[in-house]
Amino acid sequence: MLLKEPRLNFTDVMNRKAQEKGIQLDNDQQRLIRHLETLAETLLRRRAAFAGLYLWGQPGRGKSFIVDSFFAALPLAQKKRAHFHTFFRELHQQLNGQGLDAALLELMGEARLLCFDEFHLHDIGDAMLVKRLIALAIARNVALIFTSNYPPRALLANPLYHDRFVPSIALIERHMTVMALNGPRDYRQQATGHGVFSEGAYLWPANAARRQALGLPDASGAVALTVGHRTLHAASAPGEFLHFTFAGLCEAPTAVMDYLALCEGHERWFLDGVPPLARVSPAAQQRFINLVDVLYDQQRRLFIAAACPLTELVAGVEQEDIARTASRLSQLTTE
Repeated sequence: MLLKEPRLNFTDVMNRKAQEKGIQLDNDQQRLIRHLETLAETLLRRRAAFAGLYLWGQPGRGKSFIVDSFFAALPLAQKKRAHFHTFFRELHQQLNGQGLDAALLELMGEARLLCFDEFHLHDIGDAMLVKRLIALAIARNVALIFTSNYPPRALLANPLYHDRFVPSIALIERHMTVMALNGPRDYRQQATGHGVFSEGAYLWPANAARRQALGLPDASGAVALTVGHRTLHAASAPGEFLHFTFAGLCEAPTAVMDYLALCEGHERWFLDGVPPLARVSPAAQQRFINLVDVLYDQQRRLFIAAACPLTELVAGVEQEDIARTASRLSQLTTE
């Protein structure tokens, strides 16, 4: 007797979720949901060919919400979801003892579906790793789903490096379905929050009374913290909050690997003295963007003491990812 293959009625799943959140799915979202339902049928076949989806759009349009719901509902054991930063941290750790293909295959494991959230590329080294990842996934019929704020042709936009990534863009466009979610609404601006992250706060002005009401620590001088093989300097001794100044964390030569390592032991983060970002270097701006990305994905509570309102904080910044940062910070309680 032949066993029936499992199925996923993803349209019903998303209609229920939308009703629970009190939102009406727009045309782009409904089209995406139908596509994912078809993709589920392909993945659940015992001998499925390669399938891929590259989903892009402005921040807050529901990309992660829909893809995360699909990932959770798909009755497939061999699946893996990873945030872009987290995956590459693991990959660099694996590369210390083996070649690239072996490291990628170890991270893939037995997965038949890999989902990457907030996919973006600004570094040529990461771009070359992504190129090999895509090629291996196609060769092994491992389905890929990328969510991104950028269409494929806008990846690695730096003209110094872009031409070297063009063959990978062609690979994406040839083997993956490219879809856009660019409806008029930023759902993060209208939602009550996004998990634990939204339980943080944005303080402006960050006076003593407001800081005291939230139990935020005062700066007590540089406190050395060992992170891997590096030493960072916190603004006060870690306790209920991990407390850094903007200068100490974002203007210092820190990296995504540091933020991920610190997330492992600290739930509440307090970033003190955040200036209008247009006044600091592009490198400090990018570190701040990366920090917010990591804390959002890791669902840590973030408290910011800023020198200006959020709209002024991000005004005049030309970094490609600043719109995503502003959308995410808008979920913090305004104090």
